[in-house]
Formats: sequence, structure tokens, C-alpha cells
Amino acid sequence: MSNKKDKAPRPSRIPAEEWDLICRARTGDGRAFELLIAQYSKRIYNIGLKMLGSSEDAADMTQETLLKAYRNLPRFRGESAFFSWLYQIAVNTCRDMMRSAYRRHENVFSDTDYEDAYAGKVADYAHMPESVYTEKETNAYLQALIDGLTPQYRLAVTLREIAGLSYADIAEVTGVSIGTVKSRLSRARAAMQKQLAQDMEQYPDLLRLIGKGGVKGEM
Repeated sequence: MSNKKDKAPRPSRIPAEEWDLICRARTGDGRAFELLIAQYSKRIYNIGLKMLGSSEDAADMTQETLLKAYRNLPRFRGESAFFSWLYQIAVNTCRDMMRSAYRRHENVFSDTDYEDAYAGKVADYAHMPESVYTEKETNAYLQALIDGLTPQYRLAVTLREIAGLSYADIAEVTGVSIGTVKSRLSRARAAMQKQLAQDMEQYPDLLRLIGKGGVKGEM
């Protein structure tokens, strides 16, 4: 006998097919959960790779995120889009891992200390490898620019460019206002464009690689 009448009403923000998978996964249907997260797992990994800078850490973050999502799925009520809820878990897991790394290096940790470590600092390109200019790979160079950003700006760019989220979705995932999201993206773009302008003077061929438009003004 069908148990459709026992299924919770579908929230308006959740597509019917996705809601069906969510309801099935809540009952312990592992295959349904695999299908549910299939389109997001690679992007979650990429978020971790951009934020943590290590493929091993990114893989660990992805596994931890999906485990948390599975355990907490019964609490998901559809107040937000499923991907926003999932990415929020990923972002929080990244932050936890970054704080743990900070704690290991500094021994004493607080949120204030962590933020103060980046206070007034938009980007640090001192360790950008010169090879990115000779590899003739635009993506490699742009990734080096992103890697130089502070965590808040790097997260905003990553969610916008890698995850493809809207300003509203980024605000929901990160727990800040849309205005703050736009401000962080604007400052991140300014830092990247400034570095790009300097590198174009030193490496004339870079203009040909990136293109006359440079880094896009709208992310």
C-alpha cells in the first residue's frame, strides 16, 4: 500500500522530485540520499578545495558535510532551498576545520583572534608561484588570485563562482545581509583587479591570456 498520505507536505521552495528523495532518505533509503546529493557533492568538494587549499582536507570536509546532512535530514523542513541548507553545513564545516588548524598553530584560539588575524588585510600574494604566469593557464592564474583572498572574500567568490549561488543564496548560506555579500564580492574583485593590473605590467603576455576585459567586473 502506498504511504503517500504519510508524506509531509512539500514546501514550495523544494521541487517535487527532490522532496520525494528527501522523504525517502529520511526513512533510511541510502540510494535516495545518494541521488539527492549527487549533483552537489562535487561542488561541495570544490568549495572545500578553494577554502582549505588541500585535496585531502577537501575530501574530509565533503565526507563530514554529507554525514552531517544525512544525520540532520529529519530536521530539514524546507524553510530554505535544500542546496542552501547543504552548503551552509559545508561552509560551517570548512570554518571548523580552519579554526582547528589555527588552534593547532596558535594553541590559544578565539573567534576574535581568528578575525583579527585577517583584520585590514584583503589579500596576500607574496607566495603566488611565478609558474602561474608561464603555464599559460588562465584558470590557474585566476585561482592563484582567489587563493590570495582572506577567508571571507574567498568564500564569497567561491560560492558565487564555484557553487553558482545568487547574492540572496550566498547571504542565506553565510548568514549575512545581501549588502554585505555584494560588498565582499566588490572588495574581492578590487583586490584581484589591482593584482592583475600589476602583473600585466610585469608580464605583458598575461594580457593576451586573460583577455582585454581582465577579471570580469560582475561575478
